[in-house]
Amino acid sequence: MISTFSSFANLFKRRLPEQQPTWLILLGILSVTVYAFSRTGFPDIARIGSTLAILTGLWGLFKYGKIVNSHILLRFIWIAVIIQLTSWGLSQYVTPEWAEDIPKLDKLTRWFVFIPLAWWVAQRQSAIWLVWGAAALGILVSPWTTGGGFNEIIQGINGSRIDFGIRNAQHTALYFGTILIALCCFTKPLYEKNKYLLIPIGLLIVYCSLVIYINESRQAWLALLVTLLSTTTYLTIKSVKKASPKKQILSITLFILGLIALSTLLLNNDKVVSRVMVEKEAIMAVASLNFDDVPYSSFGIRLHSWVAATDFIKEKPLLGWGSNGRGLVMEHTTWLPNSIGDFGHLHNSYMEILVNYGIVGLIFYFSIWIIIGKMLFKQIREGNIKKEIGYLFATIMCFWGVMNCFESFMNFWTGVFYFNIFMAGILSKIWRASHQLNIKNHLQPN
Repeated sequence: MISTFSSFANLFKRRLPEQQPTWLILLGILSVTVYAFSRTGFPDIARIGSTLAILTGLWGLFKYGKIVNSHILLRFIWIAVIIQLTSWGLSQYVTPEWAEDIPKLDKLTRWFVFIPLAWWVAQRQSAIWLVWGAAALGILVSPWTTGGGFNEIIQGINGSRIDFGIRNAQHTALYFGTILIALCCFTKPLYEKNKYLLIPIGLLIVYCSLVIYINESRQAWLALLVTLLSTTTYLTIKSVKKASPKKQILSITLFILGLIALSTLLLNNDKVVSRVMVEKEAIMAVASLNFDDVPYSSFGIRLHSWVAATDFIKEKPLLGWGSNGRGLVMEHTTWLPNSIGDFGHLHNSYMEILVNYGIVGLIFYFSIWIIIGKMLFKQIREGNIKKEIGYLFATIMCFWGVMNCFESFMNFWTGVFYFNIFMAGILSKIWRASHQLNIKNHLQPN
């Protein structure tokens, strides 16, 4: 009996990461990779992979993860539960006729699936590229797994909007735009590793650019434009500070010429101009602050639903209406046409968080990016993580941030998958860097 109790106690005894069995590490990495690749095209397989990765990841983090600083992230899960319970409880008290019968605790907690996934990705140096590469590959082959293959691409070139069966065009543009940004961030280090890698990288950049162009998602065009301008402005300022007067003039001149060339290219592109001018009437109405005159176009539908949401936000600004808040806006705003109510969401992640969980919920969301970002850039400044990862984090944060202004990605599986795979890779780099630093400090003589 004593021996059995001792064996049971040892099962839950915490150990070092180096004491993990190899088979468990390989199983964890494999399950995350399968999930990353199959989620867009083979959801049933992805469900098995994600379940296995999450369960084993939580066990691995508990059993062997004492050395990594996961406490603040795990506390986020408890905070998410508390926010959802409090919001639901207040709704039951203040507006019980509109409150849900039981609280839905998965709306915020599913944002943190990346924590157990990151544990497995951190176990091997190359695992991050395996997982991110698998996710990118699953998206790149989507025309032949969920879409219409070459026929759909040809239809897009001929003027039809395409989405490859990934929910809708906005979600497809989010994925391909992210891969395009990642390729640009890592072109230089990959070229330095092997100059012949420029050939496949160049082909993939052309492929992703073509998809985004014929996809005709204006929010993706805007998000990429904002990301490009922000990045080039930062890099220009950075180079000017370190350069001689002659090189400063050259950098500024090239930056201005680049802006002129980009503006000329966009203004003379019929597809871009025609897509933007569709919203001319809505843009003019907004510019003149006549919101009531905004037509119910694609942008107009979004704007009117946001205006409707503000009335609900004003009533419960701190903790919102609960997980069904966005639905209440669409169902109980009498002046919205029924056709808009059928959408069931607000086409804006930030508005939906405000309606559902109030200012507290929105601050909570941004704090995730802030905490992860601070941890990442601390390791970059100390030289433990390469700066390209920092560029990727900053550019994706910009691109993702703009995209979420026009679509409720955080409330669809596409956005949750995107967020968790990306954050799993970033957190794995942080954990791996801090773990290696701890080992280095431990081995140094006193």
